[in-house]
Amino acid sequence: MSRIAASLAASSISFGMLAVLDVLASRLTAPQRVSLKLAAFAGAVSHAFSNTLGFPAITGGAVRYRVYATVGLSGGDIARIVALAGFGVAMGFTVVTMLSLLWQPMLAHGWGRLLGAGIFVVLLAFVGWLRGAPRAVRIARWTLNFPDAATAAWQMLVGGIEMIAAIGSLYVLLPASSAPPFIDFLPVYVGAVLVGLASHVPGGLGVFEVIVMATFPPHTRADVLAAMLCYRLTYSLLPFLLAAAAFIIFELRRPGKATI
Repeated sequence: MSRIAASLAASSISFGMLAVLDVLASRLTAPQRVSLKLAAFAGAVSHAFSNTLGFPAITGGAVRYRVYATVGLSGGDIARIVALAGFGVAMGFTVVTMLSLLWQPMLAHGWGRLLGAGIFVVLLAFVGWLRGAPRAVRIARWTLNFPDAATAAWQMLVGGIEMIAAIGSLYVLLPASSAPPFIDFLPVYVGAVLVGLASHVPGGLGVFEVIVMATFPPHTRADVLAAMLCYRLTYSLLPFLLAAAAFIIFELRRPGKATI
């Protein structure tokens, strides 16, 4: 039970950081128009849906649209919030990947530490670039405003904490006798998530499990599978059920504007 409680705690931290990413994105896109509570609600609930159902741009985007539309945000503003929050998640992946490469120089055929150092330099250069005039990229009719340097740094920190907490929610459930050191497990988890996303299977179900199990000795895989099934409950199913209930209540209470 203590391991399940630890997994639930780590999952809570992960979703809390995802909520913070929406707060940062809404502050950049629509300051003074979106309350902290509403942005945090949108971030946590949308990710709970997309983590389980997959297709985050569609499922998470639809949830955010329903939430942010209650305060009059346009489709363009909502799309910018989705993009900026997704950028924060991507920064989390990047930071964790960098740490994994720096710690494990034998990754990538011995070039891991060099690649990690290269990512670190790119991130520093990117933050330095953002210290100048406001940066934006225009794609067709859409304009994506990049965050300022301070916000980008916060996104990297928050995204990194989110990713480490998500990894921790599975790691604490793994059998202690066969689990690698936490830092060694980082690239395994990140790689499994990326392959799951590329497969377009909702939530990476099955694909994620196969990738993780392949890194463990055959005689331990039954225990590893049990841990991952429990992880699916603590990190995916339970947050999804809570988010669905919260979203139903939100919809029932919204005459036109949210009261949350």
